[in-house]
Amino acid sequence: MLKFKSASLKPNLLTVALASFGLCSSWTVWAADQAAAAPQAASDTVAAQPAATPGAHELDAVTVTGNRREQSIQEYAGSIQAFTGDELEKLGVNTDFRNLQNVVPALQITKQEGKYEIYLRGIGASDSDFSSDPAVATYYNGIYLPRPRSIGPMFFDVERVEVHKGPQGTVRGRNAAAGSINVISKRPEMDAFSGDLKIGAGNYDFRSYEGTVNIPLGETLAARVALFNESRDSYISNGYPFDLQGPGAIDNSAARVTFLWEPNDKFSAFVMLDKVKEEGTGDPGMFTERAQSAGYDIDDLDDPFKQYFRTQGETTNDIEGISGTFTYDFTDAVSMEFSTSYRKYDFYNRNSSREWQLGPVYPGSEVEAYHNPERLQWSDTFMQADKSSTTTNELRFFGDTGRLIWSAGVFNYEETYDYVSWDVGNGYWGDCEWFAPGTTCGWQDGLGGENRGDGSKVQSNAVYGDFTFSATDKLRLLGGIRYTDDKKTARDRHVKYQFVVPDALFEDFFGVPPNTTTTPWTTGLTLLSPGFKLRDPGDRMPVPTVCTNNDWTPATTAGCSNGIDYFLNGFASLGFQDNWDEFLNAYRDQIDVITRSDYGPGATSISVYDDSYVDWRVGAEYDFDDAKMLYATVSTGTRSGGLNRPMSLADGTLLSITFKPEQLTSYEVGYKSDLVWGEMPVRFNAALFYYDYKDKVLQNMIDVPMPTPDNPNAVSRQVLNDNAADANVLGAEFEGRFGFDHGLSLGYNFTYLDTEFKDSDVLDTRSSLIVPLDGNRLPNTSKYNANVNLSQTIGVNWGAVSSFDWTINLAYRSDYYLTAYNSRGWGEDANGNVIEIPLAQMAFNNGSNPAGAGPAATGLAMNDKVDGYTTLNLSAGLNFGEDERFRMDAFVSNLTDEVYSGKGFVNNSVNIRYLNTPRMYGLRFAAKF
Repeated sequence: MLKFKSASLKPNLLTVALASFGLCSSWTVWAADQAAAAPQAASDTVAAQPAATPGAHELDAVTVTGNRREQSIQEYAGSIQAFTGDELEKLGVNTDFRNLQNVVPALQITKQEGKYEIYLRGIGASDSDFSSDPAVATYYNGIYLPRPRSIGPMFFDVERVEVHKGPQGTVRGRNAAAGSINVISKRPEMDAFSGDLKIGAGNYDFRSYEGTVNIPLGETLAARVALFNESRDSYISNGYPFDLQGPGAIDNSAARVTFLWEPNDKFSAFVMLDKVKEEGTGDPGMFTERAQSAGYDIDDLDDPFKQYFRTQGETTNDIEGISGTFTYDFTDAVSMEFSTSYRKYDFYNRNSSREWQLGPVYPGSEVEAYHNPERLQWSDTFMQADKSSTTTNELRFFGDTGRLIWSAGVFNYEETYDYVSWDVGNGYWGDCEWFAPGTTCGWQDGLGGENRGDGSKVQSNAVYGDFTFSATDKLRLLGGIRYTDDKKTARDRHVKYQFVVPDALFEDFFGVPPNTTTTPWTTGLTLLSPGFKLRDPGDRMPVPTVCTNNDWTPATTAGCSNGIDYFLNGFASLGFQDNWDEFLNAYRDQIDVITRSDYGPGATSISVYDDSYVDWRVGAEYDFDDAKMLYATVSTGTRSGGLNRPMSLADGTLLSITFKPEQLTSYEVGYKSDLVWGEMPVRFNAALFYYDYKDKVLQNMIDVPMPTPDNPNAVSRQVLNDNAADANVLGAEFEGRFGFDHGLSLGYNFTYLDTEFKDSDVLDTRSSLIVPLDGNRLPNTSKYNANVNLSQTIGVNWGAVSSFDWTINLAYRSDYYLTAYNSRGWGEDANGNVIEIPLAQMAFNNGSNPAGAGPAATGLAMNDKVDGYTTLNLSAGLNFGEDERFRMDAFVSNLTDEVYSGKGFVNNSVNIRYLNTPRMYGLRFAAKF
């Protein structure tokens, strides 16, 4: 219990803050005199002391590696949060990487079709594949992971997780413009054979198993083995009466083996091998435009997790890696560290098939869902796969002379990347008398057709230096510089298919003529049944010569090759009901398969991005005493530029293939303190920061011309990355902890972000107008972000129970927008001038439901605002035995079952939302030996 020398005087955060700055003597005396006429008592009570008094609850100072060396988190000149593995469990993060955002304010992590997208303090990227890097760098035991997709379920047998906020351009390098996340696993220990076992179960048939064994192999060598598995059924139910697993189901397993060899006090070798298998039903997002237009936002729905889908999705990801860190101390002032890593992943995703534009079940949706029963048999869907293999090598020299702490090194990263994406359909057929009498035509060109990249490469080289110099006993100067050269080479393939089939062939093969009352017009032609899979990335026959003319007339087919073999070669296997191969092969001399490409006759495009940039930092640290530090830094970070696919607008304008790096300059002033208030230890940290954000890349879905005879204005929707805007961020962060008596601890973090676009006239892909974004907030950025956690550990004597602990974690986030448009509408006046209009008055491209029922959609379908929300996580556990050898605990995450959108794709035809997970709860048992 907190005790006061004057019962009438109550402490508050402001007095603590002022006391920590050493400003309390006069202000507190005045406040106490006004409130309780007890100035001396107040001054005595809040006097800052460097350490906790005996018997008080002490606050641990976690060791972190923000400056690439181990130091107390309270000695690091920057904003950083760190959590041990036990804390991650108690706070409800568990093993889901996305849940880290519930304990780190202003951090957002979403998962889209197996790909993580990370935003920190408003800085991030909505695309992180080969051509477009993330803005938050991820590290595994201090070694760079270029693709967040290679993270996997990493939060098992974890020593700690560090979240470094603000640009890390000099100490962490490329793509750390927003900051970095470093996951550090537990290391082998030399002194004892030990291990532990954890078993968990919960709702949605959740199961988890984790086991570790620490094995000494002599006095200088030890090994650690960690095994992990977790599975969970889908939390999404189906609006259709189909017995299918919805998206969101998982079955993940992982194994990690580490070795630590320390033959003497100078050399250390740490080696890790790990293998991960991720399986599940995918994360395809949910079409919300119909519901939005009808007036139902996500939080208006009775059950946002009840959605319409026609087939079951599938996701697999195989990850393997080996890494090593080797350190040698020449002298106290000079050491060397070499780190190396090879990591690869093989990812495949097939979305569940959904009715176009129809996602959640909302009042009135049944009319549209069942209007055309024939469409319920369709299984067209988007599929993608990519393979990546990377090597990273870094040689670093560092030392501490007493006054100078320095670090310098070289860095190399190389990657080979293959991918495929294809929106395959079993429909899109129609009469094509315009092409040839008595024919039916079909197309395979959804989302642009078949897109592949085989043998694309990334190379990045850097050299850097960084130092901390003690000018006096209290003042230290900071400096650093890094030069980086990036090169990306993209080898893209692109093919669209047109099938020209004589009508008589359908009757000959299926026994009935094509059904001209439905779409597709065929009867019995099936593709994408269970068992279907695309051919792996990088494993494709050579591209045939294709047509380049897209006016869709017979004359343009001259010189085009018959593409039956190439089309069928795109599939690794066909489903057990699929018969396209039988049909095409049976009539290959009579069916004309015309292939076209936006890239020309070879259907291949080779693009190169090559650029270099310099990051730097300067700063200073000043110690008021051993427990209080003031710091100021100016630092930069760069998110690497990249490549777009070659694309042209309707007027023939070639869009930029490359986009430039994003540049961020940060100005931050911060303060850190540990003091004692009466008998209570108090931690108070604060930071004020300003970001100057240049050449921000906006990722948009744009319309690329793809005319057909029936629709000369038809378009294909492609992703375009463009350096469209500048922005600034003004923010403040307050973080700390109170250590009460009886093992009670209260931690808090409050982050304020005022973000704003400036000098930003961009192409509005919803209206095709050039519109000003000045004054809009950055996407995925809330002004107010807060986290409060209250925990307690109590020693008890309940038979075999030795202690009891509980944790409450509350996270709040105010409203934010999913796109740069901030739900603003734009149009033209009578004179053609661009003017702002209500969003509801904007024209929506797919105004009527493709199923042929329901009212026309309005501009409300493009709403991108997400209301604020609060999540609450709880855990409580019993520890058994004096050595706490056994433990039983219960947990609940998202207790109030909040539902919100973490990401959105919004343009003039879709509003796809990606949701968080609902309430999860369960029990866990742990044993140590």
